[in-house]
Amino acid sequence: MKTNIALLIVLCMVPFAIAGETAGTREGVRRLDKKLIEYGWDVPFADDVAAHIRTMEKRPFDGVIFKLRGGGKVLTPTPWKEADFARDFASLKRIEWKRFTDNFIIAWAASDQDWFNDHHWDAITQNARLLARGAKLGRCVGICFDAEPYGTNPWSYVASAHRSERTFGEVESMVRHRGDMFMRALESEFPGLTILTFFETSYFTRLMQPMDPAKRAEKLSRKHYALLPAFLNGMLQAATADVRIIDGNERAYYYTDSRSYLDIYQRVTQGGLLMVDPALWDQYRAHLRVGQALYVDQVFGLRKQRVLGHYLTGEERPKWFEHNVYWALKTADRYVWCYSERMNWWTGKGVPPGCEEAIRSARQKIADGRDLGFDLAPIIAAGKQRQEDEVNQRITMRTAEIPHLAQGTARPVVDGRLDDAAWRNIPPLAPFVALASRNETLKGRTEAWVAYDDAALYLAFRCHEPNLDRIQSRGQKRDDPVWEGDDVEILLSTPKRLLPFYHFMVAPNNVAWDGVHQDTTVDTAYNPSWEHAVLTGKDVWQVEVRIPWGALSMQAPKPGTRMRANLCRQRMPVSELSSWSPMAKGFLEVKLFGTWIFR
Repeated sequence: MKTNIALLIVLCMVPFAIAGETAGTREGVRRLDKKLIEYGWDVPFADDVAAHIRTMEKRPFDGVIFKLRGGGKVLTPTPWKEADFARDFASLKRIEWKRFTDNFIIAWAASDQDWFNDHHWDAITQNARLLARGAKLGRCVGICFDAEPYGTNPWSYVASAHRSERTFGEVESMVRHRGDMFMRALESEFPGLTILTFFETSYFTRLMQPMDPAKRAEKLSRKHYALLPAFLNGMLQAATADVRIIDGNERAYYYTDSRSYLDIYQRVTQGGLLMVDPALWDQYRAHLRVGQALYVDQVFGLRKQRVLGHYLTGEERPKWFEHNVYWALKTADRYVWCYSERMNWWTGKGVPPGCEEAIRSARQKIADGRDLGFDLAPIIAAGKQRQEDEVNQRITMRTAEIPHLAQGTARPVVDGRLDDAAWRNIPPLAPFVALASRNETLKGRTEAWVAYDDAALYLAFRCHEPNLDRIQSRGQKRDDPVWEGDDVEILLSTPKRLLPFYHFMVAPNNVAWDGVHQDTTVDTAYNPSWEHAVLTGKDVWQVEVRIPWGALSMQAPKPGTRMRANLCRQRMPVSELSSWSPMAKGFLEVKLFGTWIFR
């Protein structure tokens, strides 16, 4: 009963009607006007929409996100030519919308533009005007701005060209100015448009809590999307009264309960203010709206990696999707976007059984003011249990013998070269494997060697990397969040116990992190003396480490001593996780650590 009352209280906080954003009546009763928008790898061109709109409108959506042949990467620092859009503009005029009332033209953000280059931004604003003109010609409600960088990331401060010469605050100030320019350019062609984004402040929930502003800025500066809030600030300060910016809350892809939808609404509308200049709080409240996201592939198990949807039955998957459609529509101010990759709504290829019916059922219940009518929790619990059972069957904890450096052999020099005589006589550990929950084929092979003497533990990694130009180093100083990029990790318990365990990380730029884990907490004040070095070669980067036994609060192990340990690697941006001893879902599963036997 307490849970139901709490849920009702939170639900009452969600404004069920935004002024000017309700429409229609049903039997004389004013109802909410929620819109479900389709987007995915099946994104059509404008001429495809013009040719097939009658068929497309048979699908259970209120609109579509589509693209133009003239261009889509709006932040490209090269001006587009209006002539390249002639075919698009002609097609846009021909589209006869009927049931699809809310449509958007896609704009992608990946770019190698320079925030401080006025010539780049003359081109970008011209590109923005062309997209907005197309949206106006096509009688769309606006554009969809996808901030995810499918290529060069313009939002990273750490990786920016000006990182060494300008402070984060200085770069933020310029990015805010460019956001202002971007909004003005859009509105010069399409006053009062709606901008659907896949995430804004919803991406920064861990920063949306009371803390010293300087501390928040310092944490934000290290994020992958560090400069996105500044761009939002600029758009807000330039927006005219009718503009709406939709935070599409991409994280809703993975929701399995109603409370998550309700919670994010409060976080975005209230906590989101902490990501905005206080002088713009009124503009944030006036222009920012909460959207929600759906991910067909996740729910119906279409993804290559094995996710929860793979472990549900054919009857359970549509139930999960209906639940998510229902609560997404229930909690969004207006817009919900439905994303898919390995299917095509417009040709019917790969549409999962029960998917469309689930959408229609949820929409009808919303329209009728009915409850969802079933409890999803037992379905999710059963799926998670099947997933856990399968993962556990694939896990065999490894054991390795760790050799003592031979008498007379010099200890390895920690320089990343791995050419010491000590390493030549030591066999590598078994090759790294993917997380059992993912069960994927690794693209980046990893080799590792371990040895010891009476003074220290020695470790070496050879990380084969097919995309060396794309490796990401996060952080500039010790204990920065190197785990947000590529890294190798060392996890060590001490003999005869699992906890505490010691954790060491090294990034490709040789920035290190260390900490001690106690149950669910970690002590980052732990800063022992240890050595690490990185050397990058052709299609490989190598790491060498020396950890004195004193850093682990132990004496040198005697022959026969056993220690629980693991070695791990993260590859970004592909998010490939691997380890020497198999892990289930992540690197911190201490009960699954392998065993080292010192000889």
